[in-house]
Amino acid sequence: MSHSEPGPLSPGEELARDLVSGEFEERRLSALNAYKILDTLPESAFDELVQVAAYVCDVPMAVINFIDRDRQWFKSELGLGAQDAHLELSMCSHAIKQRNLFVIPDTLQDPRFADNPLVTGPPYLRFYAGALLETAQGYPLGTLCVLDDKPRELNERQTELLPALARQVMGQLELLWANARQEEMLSELEQTRRRLAALASTDELTGLTNRRVFNQHLDQALALGRRGAPVASLLMADLDHFKRINDSLGHHVGDEVLRTFARICRDVFRTTDVVGRWGGEEFVALLPDTSVNQAYSVAERLHKRLAQVPVHCGEARVEVSVSVGIVALDPDASADANFQRLDAAMYEAKAQGRNCTVAKSP
Repeated sequence: MSHSEPGPLSPGEELARDLVSGEFEERRLSALNAYKILDTLPESAFDELVQVAAYVCDVPMAVINFIDRDRQWFKSELGLGAQDAHLELSMCSHAIKQRNLFVIPDTLQDPRFADNPLVTGPPYLRFYAGALLETAQGYPLGTLCVLDDKPRELNERQTELLPALARQVMGQLELLWANARQEEMLSELEQTRRRLAALASTDELTGLTNRRVFNQHLDQALALGRRGAPVASLLMADLDHFKRINDSLGHHVGDEVLRTFARICRDVFRTTDVVGRWGGEEFVALLPDTSVNQAYSVAERLHKRLAQVPVHCGEARVEVSVSVGIVALDPDASADANFQRLDAAMYEAKAQGRNCTVAKSP
């Protein structure tokens, strides 16, 4: 078994396993917890094994149980009508200290159990046989046990089959663990795939769409426009005097300015808009089903929000503004031609004194 279970028992631990205490007990509990079986819902595979055990041994009661730190928990039971029991009443807590099948032919004749409330009162247990549920590393987890309210003995065939069924229980437990681990690995792979896809499609610093993916959206918008889709607009925003910020305050402040602007963009633009970092301090946005006048209103909100959200460098506040250009997307022109018009509008905004918007109709 490859999961996070303690290593195999040393010879000294083999000799001391009947103590089930101290360091060994902690390692046993660690092995049990690795299966994540405690307090799980009933499962038909375990219920069927309990029924087979009761049938083979010709008894009215059978249980698959696991010994936790302070309780005996039943994964499946037949004839008892309980889900767990206190360890001080548990016969199985004795069974896990034995290497072989643990059998009590008559509990009233055994001084360890004669005054047990489960013997002297309901369900009046008189017979017990428990086969160990043991990991490949030798850690006892619990038992598959059969019980009766009458004294009895197991015949040779039953003595062979009960441990065999216990091994089937462990096989089912291993299968459940393997399936759970496979699901975890698939989930981890899917999360990794999503992270890689995000890295491939977003700008690392701002988290906005990167240039390559923005161009893909632009090509789609142009194709839709040629098929008669509603008008769309392109917007370009260039942070004013950004080089001065980097040179005077440092690139760490410049990076914070870029991240702050990206956060503002997420608030101002719609989820249907495609907003990306074009390069350096330039940002672009594709606004589907948006006229130039509507895009101009978006740009005004962008200016207003940027003036309201401070960027600090120590005690000082960094004043940040943008020059914005807007054009209506022309589906009959190429992507490069549309960007040439957009770039010209943005530079016209800079020429007009920066911190303003220039919008160009088709």
